Amino acid sequence: MHREYNCKPMRNNRLVSLVKGEDRSSNISRALELIKRDLSAIKDKKRILIKPNLLSSNDPRGNTNVETVRSIIELLANNYNNFAEKEVVVFEGSAGAFYGGTTTREVFEKFGYADLEKEFKNVRLECIEDFPEYIPVQIYTLGGVATIGIVRHVVEDFDYRISVNLPKTHNYAVATLGIKNMVGVIKQCDKSMIHGLKAASSNGNGSRTIFDYVPTWAISLLRRHAMGFVDLVIGYIPSYRRGIKLIHKNIVTMVKEVWPDLVVLDGLYGMEGKGPGEGNLVRMNLAIASTDPVKADALGARVMGINPEDIGYLYYLHEEGLGNMSLEGLVGDGLDQAAMHFKMHPTYNVQIQWR
Repeated sequence: MHREYNCKPMRNNRLVSLVKGEDRSSNISRALELIKRDLSAIKDKKRILIKPNLLSSNDPRGNTNVETVRSIIELLANNYNNFAEKEVVVFEGSAGAFYGGTTTREVFEKFGYADLEKEFKNVRLECIEDFPEYIPVQIYTLGGVATIGIVRHVVEDFDYRISVNLPKTHNYAVATLGIKNMVGVIKQCDKSMIHGLKAASSNGNGSRTIFDYVPTWAISLLRRHAMGFVDLVIGYIPSYRRGIKLIHKNIVTMVKEVWPDLVVLDGLYGMEGKGPGEGNLVRMNLAIASTDPVKADALGARVMGINPEDIGYLYYLHEEGLGNMSLEGLVGDGLDQAAMHFKMHPTYNVQIQWR
């Protein structure tokens, strides 16, 4: 059955803000105030989803700080008289919880998110484990076509979506920012397939690869203790090299179903090196916001020292007219005031060969 995507070709006049400062909450508030012109649609929205990135169940470094989400909610409360009538849901499906044998609810509680429900009467936390219905979406893996599930609730029950993340290097997709953060709404056991590395044998057919036999948690454990050796080896595995050509198109396919209306990047800190969860934090002292997710992520990439055209999913989305990678509409501080040179992931030179 043909289904209409939840995103449409985008106008190129959307603003993107870049704010420098040493206070997280102030950075977020200023970044959103600078693009207030583009946030007018929120006034008439009834159900707002905020999607943080809680990748790890125990390490806060690569996770969205709860203060970032609190700052966004406070700005909504202070700028919209009908805020109390809106339903605001903070939704997550923590991959770290899944692979660590815990739950997203426990991750929320561990990192202070439970307090948001106490502070705001119309804010609720929701976890992927509580929603068993999924929209099937076809993607490509090394074994051929496979089907993943995207939480039906996220696809159908919200009229405004906000993606909140910090700039991080990535071990397959070069970088993860606001757009890739939406991968968190994929069914927990399907998340690995978005990388293309789980063969279609997972669905009952196709050939198997090394990544079908080695659990994700085992690879992560080895990476933490083998001083880069595992990353070096993985970079030369043929199935990995083929997988990095698939992940970008798979991200484009799935994100169209849950397109964020607003991306907020909390760059008080970013992660370089072995991102998205095992790298080193870098003090950036900035925030980025835009209702053009491609423009926000492209600016985030530039600040990290990455050419956004080297990130396949940004390139494809730009080419389809679903966003703009340019600096057109930049407000706030200049790129030259914020630009850094992140240390890339050890497999970076392989990752950029996705074309």
